[in-house]
Amino acid sequence: MTSKFDAVDKDDFMKFGADRPSYLDIEDALMALGGHGVAGNAFKIEALKLAGWTGGALATYASRSAVAANAFNKVREGLAQVKSADELRAWLQK
Repeated sequence: MTSKFDAVDKDDFMKFGADRPSYLDIEDALMALGGHGVAGNAFKIEALKLAGWTGGALATYASRSAVAANAFNKVREGLAQVKSADELRAWLQK
């Protein structure tokens, strides 16, 4: 997957407006890589946790914006270097 995403800033989780924040595009890419639906969502959660996200099911990205930004930026870097969910898992575990 060679898609390029803009860097995620901790303030992105608190913005409202016309511009779609890149973390949403990264989430979409993770869902697609994981197979969409339930499997895609499970992979998204797994990948973000491997990247350092510490929030639970009820935590918002805005509640831990610095941690979320770091996790998304790590995933962003990995997505530029891998072609499959398994490759991303392995890359994130390095």
